[in-house]
Amino acid sequence: MSGTARPGDPDRETAAPAPAEPEGGDPACWLEMVCADCGAIQDTAEFTRCARCGAPRE
Repeated sequence: MSGTARPGDPDRETAAPAPAEPEGGDPACWLEMVCADCGAIQDTAEFTRCARCGAPRE
């Protein structure tokens, strides 16, 4: 035997299955998190003033 694994060989290593996709992720719309004055995306939708330009939330 040459030492190489052949298809159907029980000693052949199989590839690990791909990990499942994580649930959740980014929201579909970030509009509530965008500053109307400068367009910066804020950390939360509940911001009162823009972290970049300081403009109040409209």
